[in-house]
Amino acid sequence: MEPVESSAGRVRAFIRLGRPKFLVQSMMVVGLGVTLAVHDGHAFRPARFVLTLLFAWCTHLMTHYCNEYFDLEADRANAAPTGWTGGSRVLVSGLLRPQVSLGAAFVLLFAAVGLIAAMPTAGARAVAAVITALSWFYTAPPLRLNYRALGEAACAVVLYGLGPVLARTLQAGAPTGADLVWVGAVCALQFLRMSVMNLADIEGDRRTGKRTLAVLLRPPGLTRLYLVGQLVVAGTAFALAVTGAVPWSGALAVAATGPIAAWVARRLLAGALERSETANAVTFWASVHLPLTTCAITLSLFAGQPVRGAWPAVYGVALAAFLVWLAGAVRGNLPRRTS
Repeated sequence: MEPVESSAGRVRAFIRLGRPKFLVQSMMVVGLGVTLAVHDGHAFRPARFVLTLLFAWCTHLMTHYCNEYFDLEADRANAAPTGWTGGSRVLVSGLLRPQVSLGAAFVLLFAAVGLIAAMPTAGARAVAAVITALSWFYTAPPLRLNYRALGEAACAVVLYGLGPVLARTLQAGAPTGADLVWVGAVCALQFLRMSVMNLADIEGDRRTGKRTLAVLLRPPGLTRLYLVGQLVVAGTAFALAVTGAVPWSGALAVAATGPIAAWVARRLLAGALERSETANAVTFWASVHLPLTTCAITLSLFAGQPVRGAWPAVYGVALAAFLVWLAGAVRGNLPRRTS
């Protein structure tokens, strides 16, 4: 590792501190929201797409830097972090001062407020303001939502709930009822995913008084929640398809990524999060399940109704970038052979 005393070392540590690998999720969330608007017959607005993406990345990074500062005690108490939970470990390792993380969070907060002011409608500004507030108080006082068993719901609502709603609103106004079905599906799956991530951090959270759902429900209860939740989401999608409320292509898109959730559930039942050699794979696939499902639903919307204009090409670039990232992430999480 490059010495932190060097400028390059500090820059690399600062980038790691922000955990940019998670930004692919907000990119695909914005893509879903824009696709909902275009699928509903509205013209693609490139400038508003860029504004939405900048805001999504700004608030996403803000949340990471904010969490690193306010979660420092819990991260220090976490003796078994994975590559996807337990923070970046930059502050825990002493590579940068905690004030650097808090300062970055405030800069990004002010930038987010500026982007909100640039939004053209009161409805979009209201949604964006709620996103920003919930993101900041996810770990920041006085609310500290993730310390009061509300973090899982707050994260799901912010990223996979209000995220696509904001993108849809900036493109073409409030979403339709059918749009909200798909937003609700990915939002519910994000809630379940965050429950698994907090389960991976349970020991450190317990020692520092951090009351997540994993701490309250304990591993058996949390595992049951994940299993039942996945079945409810898939079952609801199929029930709505049977009634004709949503197209079958969307329900099949949700089912297409179901094997990933099933694999995660099996590992949870086997206690994989209790072993460091298997915990990283579980948290990785629980995380990847969400953007993959979002992509599958988005592509089902394209398949259900031909979309003209520039948006398919723009989304194609975003999808290609995600797939390149995914391929690298999968390679990085494959078990290493020992000679």
